[in-house]
Amino acid sequence: MMRERKVERLLDEFPNEVEYHRSDDHVVTCPTELYLVPTPIEIVVKILRKLELTPENRVVDLGCGDGRFVISAAYLYGCEGVGVDVREDVLELARAKSETLGVDDKTAFIRSDVRDVDLRELNPDVVFVYLMPSLLEEISEELVSCGATIVSYTFEVPGLGVPEVLRLDDLRRAYVYRGVSH
Repeated sequence: MMRERKVERLLDEFPNEVEYHRSDDHVVTCPTELYLVPTPIEIVVKILRKLELTPENRVVDLGCGDGRFVISAAYLYGCEGVGVDVREDVLELARAKSETLGVDDKTAFIRSDVRDVDLRELNPDVVFVYLMPSLLEEISEELVSCGATIVSYTFEVPGLGVPEVLRLDDLRRAYVYRGVSH
């Protein structure tokens, strides 16, 4: 019952209709730097439930946007988490939402291109990605290097083998690669 109330609060904090448009003069290198379409919060909650997280887990979200995966993991399961995004505007929103939900002591948000992140330094148990296939291919070696469970929403990660497929509803899928390493 308590967890269901928390899920309702997450639904209020992270509406599904949001699409963040970039309005600054940053040079855009890919479409997702201009438009961010977040993972629906119900889908985030379903994925987190299937991962069976505990407070000892550390999650990282590459391309975190407004931080909903990291914040939800901290809020629902007590996990520590790090979100990485190239856009400072959405990171500011993530920090504010993290504070509003009282998990700012468990979350951190880093401004960086996901291609420049050393996942071994972040020491994740779970890495969440909702990135375009071409970018997933670019960072697949980095994903493998950390030995964490990789969860990719919508797209399979090239070169990581056969994933466990989470059927989230009639249309949506997440691909889970457990304990991937060299």
